[in-house]
Amino acid sequence: MRWAVARRLALLCVVLAATAQAQGLFRDTKPLLVTITTDLRAVVRDRDSTKFAPHPATLTYRTDSTSPPRSFPVTLRARGHFRRQARNCGFPPLKLEFARADARTTLFQGNDELKIATTCRPGSADYEQYVLAEYALYRHYQAVSPRHFRTRLARITYHDSTRASDDVVSWAFFVEEDREVAKRFASVVDTSRGALFRDLEPRQLAITSLFQYLVANTDWSISALHNVSLLRDSTGQVHPVAFDFDWSGAVNARYARPDARLEIQSTTVRLYRGPCLDAAAWRPTLARFLAARPAIEAVYDSLPGLDPQRARTMRAYLGEFYRTISDPKLAQRALGSTCLPEGN
Repeated sequence: MRWAVARRLALLCVVLAATAQAQGLFRDTKPLLVTITTDLRAVVRDRDSTKFAPHPATLTYRTDSTSPPRSFPVTLRARGHFRRQARNCGFPPLKLEFARADARTTLFQGNDELKIATTCRPGSADYEQYVLAEYALYRHYQAVSPRHFRTRLARITYHDSTRASDDVVSWAFFVEEDREVAKRFASVVDTSRGALFRDLEPRQLAITSLFQYLVANTDWSISALHNVSLLRDSTGQVHPVAFDFDWSGAVNARYARPDARLEIQSTTVRLYRGPCLDAAAWRPTLARFLAARPAIEAVYDSLPGLDPQRARTMRAYLGEFYRTISDPKLAQRALGSTCLPEGN
């Protein structure tokens, strides 16, 4: 027994130490000013291959316009599926990799990989808004879900080291890697496919499923590990944690469309695709979301760059969700009529 307790305490210390190291980047919500210098044409051309070629780069950042710049070497790789393809987007989603030693003493210490959620079409006002809207949804998820991916907004200048291309300047945000999320909760990433609802920790499953309904996101699957990471804790329980919300109705990107098998005409149509629960089982999760509403709505008050009209539209859209879950009959009808008994 003493050995088991000591082992758990040691694991907790490791997790807390790792969390403390990685706190710098995610401690603040103020946007970073970032320049990434690389062979930009090579990065943008690396689109339709499956090799995810590495591209050497230098990342320089400031915490504000008056702070001194800090730089360190990094590697860029294109990532993703739909948005990576040149026929769909003019600029790919990216993954940032770097040696922990190179990032030591910088804001990025404690990490060695980060996703960058990038613009799909540089120079388009609408596509800039999609980035900011999706970032807002990550903040919403943080308000309701104990387990979540941390993010940091940035204004990034992509500078071509060969001087053959003009700079690309866009909103973006850094997203924590799933193994770093797992570390924070004394867990490991479970990459097994085919999980059913009964295999998952029920509270986290209910939170994640309801959140997907809140933002009208049907682009997720537990069994296929699509836009969901599964974190297995030391007791063996598996917690689903959601990411990638750009195909949600709340973002309403023009390139997003629902799967034809779902028989809905638009991503803005809410369709619940989580487990079937009775009213008593739903009560604590609904209460959690209702309590988080002020924090969720406050995101729009502090998000620079988000168009005021889009902010009003998103508030109104989320308000429809809250009207539904505030009425027990409406909530049970919305969450019970399309629920899935086994998995998704």
